[in-house]
Amino acid sequence: MEKSEFILVHMIMASSTILPAFLMHFIDIDEPNKLVGYRTKWSMKSEETWKFAQKYSSKLMWWAAAISITVQIFSVFIFERETSIIVAVAVFTVAMMAAIVITERQLRLRFNKDGTPKSNEHEDLI
Repeated sequence: MEKSEFILVHMIMASSTILPAFLMHFIDIDEPNKLVGYRTKWSMKSEETWKFAQKYSSKLMWWAAAISITVQIFSVFIFERETSIIVAVAVFTVAMMAAIVITERQLRLRFNKDGTPKSNEHEDLI
C-alpha cells in the first residue's frame, strides 16, 4: 500500500468514526423513526426509550470515537501500515459494539418491556 493510500484510508476511518457520534449528538430527533438515530428493538418501544437511547448512546459514541482515533494515531507509529489499519478497524468495531451493549443494558435497567420507565432512580446517570 502506498503512503497516499494509507493516509487516505486513515482519514476515511477517522471521518467514519466521528460521523455516528456527530449525527447522534447534533441531529435532534424527537420520535422514533426508521432512518436516523439509535434504532434497536428496545430503543423504539416508546418515545421515552427513544429519547433516552439517543442521548445516552450519543455520549458513548463520542467516547468510542475518541478511543478509536487515539488508537488509530498511535497505531500509525507503532505498526506496519496494513497492521495499523487492522488494529484501528478492530478497536473501532469493539468500541461501537460496547456502546451498543452498554446502551441496551441501560435501557433494560431503566425501562419495562412495554417501554414505560421503571422509576427515576437512574435518572442522574444520563
